[in-house]
Amino acid sequence: MKKLTVIVFALCAVFSVISCGSQTQTVKADNTAVTENNSGENVKDISFAEAEMPAEEPAAPEVKKEKIPLTDSQKNDINKFSSFSQTKKQQKKFRDMVEYINQIIAIDPDFDHAKNILLFWRGQGYEELGLKDSAKVDYERFSQLKPDHPQVLIQLDYIYVTEGKIDKAIEIAERMIELDRADTTKERDFTLLKKAGKYHYQLAENLKTENPEDPEIEENAVAAIEYFEEYIESNPEDEEINNLLTFLISKFLDQQALKVKLENNLRSNPNDSRTIERLASIYYDEGNTNKASEMLEKVLESNPNDLKAVKKLIKINKNNIERSIFYNQKAIKLDPANELYNINLAKLYTEKKRFSDARTECTRALAKNSRNINIYKTWAAIYSESIGACETGIDYQDKLVFVIAYGLYEKSGDTRRTHAMKESGQVPSKSDYFTNNKIRLPSRECYKWINCEWEEVKYIETYLKSL
Repeated sequence: MKKLTVIVFALCAVFSVISCGSQTQTVKADNTAVTENNSGENVKDISFAEAEMPAEEPAAPEVKKEKIPLTDSQKNDINKFSSFSQTKKQQKKFRDMVEYINQIIAIDPDFDHAKNILLFWRGQGYEELGLKDSAKVDYERFSQLKPDHPQVLIQLDYIYVTEGKIDKAIEIAERMIELDRADTTKERDFTLLKKAGKYHYQLAENLKTENPEDPEIEENAVAAIEYFEEYIESNPEDEEINNLLTFLISKFLDQQALKVKLENNLRSNPNDSRTIERLASIYYDEGNTNKASEMLEKVLESNPNDLKAVKKLIKINKNNIERSIFYNQKAIKLDPANELYNINLAKLYTEKKRFSDARTECTRALAKNSRNINIYKTWAAIYSESIGACETGIDYQDKLVFVIAYGLYEKSGDTRRTHAMKESGQVPSKSDYFTNNKIRLPSRECYKWINCEWEEVKYIETYLKSL
């Protein structure tokens, strides 16, 4: 009996499974599927063939992830790895250095605690390991973080020139020029002007090869000319740049065609200072200095503080001493920190035999920039030129004045000049000293402008004691 009961229950269980088993889906006439959800409810599942797509809802605004502050443990790790990376840098183990910096950046990618100079170090490490592209990426990112860092600018300048990306090299060079002009604590680096001029010249050449009608050719050529002109103000004897400047004007700028174009522009816009300045340069190149000065004076009438126009007037009037003095004095008012105009005035006053005034300008220039060796050379020339102003020939007192010039040349580091002065007998020798040992200062009438209390006059006593 028990066995029969068990069999009956088993058969009922099987029958129940067959007839009531879990069916998850039934097909309806409207092609809509019904799916049983987890709670046992039937949920419609609309087929893509029959369903109408719902209207797209506007995307939710991007939520900026809140930055999680670094833990003390992470900061300690950063400090530890920074110390390790510095040690490896000093040991020139660049692969190890890069690995430590990688760990730092993985912890602190935004440099909230880590020093961002590590990014520059990693770039240097990549460069040493021959991974130039990785180095460039780090240098470029570091430059964004520290746009005024001179060393990364130098590295990027080299990379862009090597890659032939002259337009990017120009951006870097011009940034370096901006920083150089703004830093009044050091001597100006005029070679940056030369560099920028050459880059613009190269870009003009490249553009002309690709498309001779490209309007940017003239723009780059003009930019190169302007940089070279500014460079030549401080380095007038640079033959390479003087020749390149002449070549640029003749090759890239059709002077007559440009002149006609600018004159037409001026008629339609008589106050356009850029047009006036460029026309003035053309008139100057043609030798018409009066017309060039007249044009630039117009610029100053409308804008008395246009330093660029004043600088061009200084150049144009270099053979007119009085006008040149006037424009250099004006430039000093507009750009009081620039010692070059004081040096110019010193040279002009020397030509006018205003030796004391010339010396004053040298002292003013020195107060602005004690590192400019051209100040001492200009200063020395004042004393040398004053000897020629004396009516009689060279005597022992003249040699004493040459000694002052000798001391100033020595201060400038011009050993070639001081050696030549000794070899030619311009300064006293031992025999001169023993013959004239009682004469220790120049007393001739033509040297009355020299104040014996001036610091440079002490060079005489120092020199005589060395004989």
